[in-house]
Amino acid sequence: MEKKCKNNNGENNLDLWKKVDCVLFRNFHDNWKDPNINKYLGTNASEKFEGYLIIYKNKNPLFISHPFNYKQAKKELKNTKVVTFNERKDFEKIIKKETGKRIGINETFISYASVKALKKILKGKKLIYAGKEIEEAKEQKNKDEIKLIKKAVTETKKAIELVKTNLRKGVTEKQLKEKVKELFSKNGCETAFCIIAFGNNTSHIHHDSKNTKLEENMPILIDVGAKYEGYCADLSDTFWFGEKSGKRFAEFEKERKKVEAAQKEIEKVLKEGTLAKELYITATKYIGKLPHAIGHGIGLEVHDAPAGIGEKSKWKLKEGMILAIEPAIYKKTFGIRLEKDYKITKKGFEEL
Repeated sequence: MEKKCKNNNGENNLDLWKKVDCVLFRNFHDNWKDPNINKYLGTNASEKFEGYLIIYKNKNPLFISHPFNYKQAKKELKNTKVVTFNERKDFEKIIKKETGKRIGINETFISYASVKALKKILKGKKLIYAGKEIEEAKEQKNKDEIKLIKKAVTETKKAIELVKTNLRKGVTEKQLKEKVKELFSKNGCETAFCIIAFGNNTSHIHHDSKNTKLEENMPILIDVGAKYEGYCADLSDTFWFGEKSGKRFAEFEKERKKVEAAQKEIEKVLKEGTLAKELYITATKYIGKLPHAIGHGIGLEVHDAPAGIGEKSKWKLKEGMILAIEPAIYKKTFGIRLEKDYKITKKGFEEL
């Protein structure tokens, strides 16, 4: 049985409700599924139900379901009023009645054609782009969201251990990736993403796992995330396969210790109130400048709010943020990336 999240209509985001009377999310077809509706409906609804979600500040959401998934939505979406329509004129009547004068929309997940159509239907009302405020409302996760992310992290750790136990000479990156996907599916998860890299491929930040075979005495990088009921994890590990001796291993081990040191120093400043850029600056003392952020939020998306953490990030860490922190070093012949997921607390952090 799927677990249901309590509704969270963004009451803590004062900026959002100063701008709008309600927020309208459109969720249709593969190209325009909005993962943000999972925050308010709590049942991986973006993958299961097509329709329009309307959220309000002080009352439960309304879901205008497409007729073909109405019965299922009515049954599963708790604390949510679910309605449907038979003809377009019925839909237009509902959406006119249930929206206020100022309607926020999430511009990231709605097409220009859909915005034009809504403007025509809602003539006399004002459509307001509210993507920035919607993202800000996602920065701090509630207890239900944290529970789902923890489950995703647990399943991701199992996948990493599965890869390690299946390492043998001749196995391919692609074969191990398939084993990870099978494990996630068996345990009720989706594969948010999966990178398995051998040898020189570990130096490629977003390597596409192929038929490269594992050989003795080479590095292995795993970067993987499960998605559980709409919420993601993001973990990385890098280690050596084969004899732990020789010049190449010594160089690898030297660089890995730098990455480990950066990770430990970052943990010392992981707490509410820390400037995000301080995490990046702390890491560079050990690993130099990175070609990517030192970390990012995780949640409904692998790269969720808050934004990527770089040397110019001016925002501060807040209690309830879930961050993936990934110090790394990339050389010509190998790369090392170590990534953990953390919940920020007032006094420090909890590693998930």
